[in-house]
Amino acid sequence: MRRSWPVTLAALALVVMGGTAPASAEAAGPTTGPTTGSAAGSAAAKAAVCGSSSLDGPTAPPAGAVVVPEGDNSGVDLRKENTTYYFKTGTHKLGDGEYAQIIPGKGATFIGAPGAVLDGRGLNRYAFGGDATGVTIRYLTIKGFIPRHDEGAVNHDSGDRWIVEHNTIRDNAGAGLMAGAENQIRGNCLKDNGQYGLNAYKAGNTITGLVVADNEFTGNNTQDWEHQIPGCGCTGGMKFWAVNGADVTGNWVHANHGPGVWADTNDNDFLIEDNLIEDNDSLGIFYEISYNAIIRNNTLRGNAWASGAERAAKGDPFPEAAIYLSEADGEPRVPARTSKIEITGNLLENNWGGITAWANADRFCNSPASTTGDCTLIVGPTNTARCAAPAIASEPLYTDCRWWTKNVDVHHNTFAFDPADVHGGCPTQYCGHMALLSNWGTYPDWSPYKGAVIQQAIVHESNNSWHDNTYTGPWQFRVTDMGKRITPGEWAGPQYGQDARSTFDGAAPEPPAIAAQDFESATTSPYTPWYGAAVEHRTGDAHGGTGSLRLTSAEAFGSAVALDNFPGFSGVIAGTSYRASLWHREAVAPMPAVTWNLRWHDEGGTVLRTDPITLARQTAWTQAADTFTAPAGATRVDWTFVWNASAAGPAFQIDDVALRPA
Repeated sequence: MRRSWPVTLAALALVVMGGTAPASAEAAGPTTGPTTGSAAGSAAAKAAVCGSSSLDGPTAPPAGAVVVPEGDNSGVDLRKENTTYYFKTGTHKLGDGEYAQIIPGKGATFIGAPGAVLDGRGLNRYAFGGDATGVTIRYLTIKGFIPRHDEGAVNHDSGDRWIVEHNTIRDNAGAGLMAGAENQIRGNCLKDNGQYGLNAYKAGNTITGLVVADNEFTGNNTQDWEHQIPGCGCTGGMKFWAVNGADVTGNWVHANHGPGVWADTNDNDFLIEDNLIEDNDSLGIFYEISYNAIIRNNTLRGNAWASGAERAAKGDPFPEAAIYLSEADGEPRVPARTSKIEITGNLLENNWGGITAWANADRFCNSPASTTGDCTLIVGPTNTARCAAPAIASEPLYTDCRWWTKNVDVHHNTFAFDPADVHGGCPTQYCGHMALLSNWGTYPDWSPYKGAVIQQAIVHESNNSWHDNTYTGPWQFRVTDMGKRITPGEWAGPQYGQDARSTFDGAAPEPPAIAAQDFESATTSPYTPWYGAAVEHRTGDAHGGTGSLRLTSAEAFGSAVALDNFPGFSGVIAGTSYRASLWHREAVAPMPAVTWNLRWHDEGGTVLRTDPITLARQTAWTQAADTFTAPAGATRVDWTFVWNASAAGPAFQIDDVALRPA
């Protein structure tokens, strides 16, 4: 997504309380817990943080603390290093200057008494800024600050090793909180902020060891930035940029006006675990042009109803998801605790969609379609110019210059969906979808990824696998491109081979047949006499249902019936085993011995191999079946029936013809 970076105001470090910055520097919830139900992990048991007693600070100052009285604190020196400040109950103000803020000293601690409020009153841009390390902020309510778009009220300059615990950070413009390296963000209420609850970015991509645990994020993006700046990619509960190592665990992320958890652009090594993510207007979890993540034991429900309905109203078929992977790579060359994008043990319940794994064919390093201006971590984030024609058309740059969406492992999750439980209902041509897809590559003109290259890669060549999952409800799958919507049987069938050992409403999906004919209609097509034979539809004496097909010897000696749909049925996968079966019986004695010949074709119609099945004389309905592996190059199959009779008249019937993956 397009982005504009936060402005670092290190130049304002001298402005601690009151006053104004030099002109050149100007450029610089709810109180009830989540609903309960069956859930993966412990996510559904999370209690609310906002309004809870966990946010109440000590009623007396710690020993040796500097006591800060309520009222105007612009005259209090809050810059000392390794000093504890205790804010008494009541409202605290920092002066009337736009840049009046607290610039802490190294190792300083700020603690609020019960009811201590630090109020920017719509006048001050930032509550806490500067580049001091080891700062601790606990038990304060911080509200009313007005940082600009993409900036934050607390830890505005992304200081390292900050501990921010048990605070209420609400009703601020921009982000409530920024983060730096080794920040510990625990047990806070981040509520109703103008853009994000949390925005984690630091110049130089130096954030490591970030912990975001047991917080409540709710109601953020009150200023509706996606509609102010369409396509900005700049809203939601929490957002991460180029963070190398983060644990996002045990949070309740709900009712945000945008995505819940969003990692965007060269993030790596994320653990997103045991969170309850629900009722967000857009995606629950969004992992974008980033690497190596474990998304485990979360509960996601009721997400993306608003964004999904907005797409549906426009006729946009893109599969809005609870978990959206966009150019997200499991990449062993980027060090992390995993080399996959692993999604496991999660409960996804009545979101607009399931999991969408997407790769934009036109989005790669140095492409105009890549709006961030970054390059991959393999080439180097600032080495964009290396990915140019003609070198990008050859290895290693062909592989290294793009994020592929690869090594995605989706397993042991529970996916439950009832379209009637989506608010306002949802049309199933738009909702209840899993997806593994790309677009047709078209841009720019020097792109080596044009046409179906990335579609083929994401579906068949990138080690993306769904398996051992449990589905309930009318799930559908979009695969290869947005225009291809398929059933669970097709998704699990030989063409795509997904969701091995998974169940759908308690059963394994049956892969679709290449052909299945029960002759219930009166038409005999695509069967036609080849020579010396007649073909007739029969009613009333079938093996199954009411219809069968009678094949009669029209003259002595050789007879044959063939399909007239040359070069046959499509959908054959070379190397896949298929079971051919039909039921047959004598119709007019004496039934001759019949050979049923399966003929495997390539796309041009050439017969690659013929496999025979003998239909011996049977007076009662009898099944004939055999299993064959489609030869190399096979894409189609057809068949013939061939026999010899000593005179005209003998006939046999066939019914319930099928060719299915074995």
